[in-house]
Amino acid sequence: MEEHNMAIYTLLENDNTALTIPLSGCSEDLDRKELKENLIATMINFHGIGLSANQCGIMERFFIMYSDVKKKKIIACFNPQIISEGTEMVLMDEGCLTYPGIWLKIRRPDHIDCSFEDENGDLQEVTMMGLECRIFQHEMDHMEGTNFTNRVSKLKMDMAKKRAAKMKKKSMISMT
Repeated sequence: MEEHNMAIYTLLENDNTALTIPLSGCSEDLDRKELKENLIATMINFHGIGLSANQCGIMERFFIMYSDVKKKKIIACFNPQIISEGTEMVLMDEGCLTYPGIWLKIRRPDHIDCSFEDENGDLQEVTMMGLECRIFQHEMDHMEGTNFTNRVSKLKMDMAKKRAAKMKKKSMISMT
């Protein structure tokens, strides 16, 4: 068995233009197992529940996410697609590792039918609901070169930035 030294990637700043490029697919020669291991290590390091390769500057249509947050079960989604969306919309708070401390109320479909390839290249077709459905859709935004901040008004974004700055200031005070 090969031994991999897992790497923790650096997250791109939220103004990096690489985050605005829609990704078409995964490279043929991509080492899927190594990328999966490194992305999982990075997500865990930054305390995330999902992470897209492009958030680390890797321009592959790939993300990892908890498919079961409570059981800490992680899936690797190569070349992911949303096949269909539920018609009922749910409003929930979302955060993003690219925007630390920013929380926004985002409206998304309550369930989706999706497909992706696993690290072995096998096609998986799944129906997702609840938090897992939310994570998949959030990471799909990254695949399309957009993110959750594009789903709210400038006013809501400015308010969230103010809240984040206030919380940061508060935490600095409690540390002293």
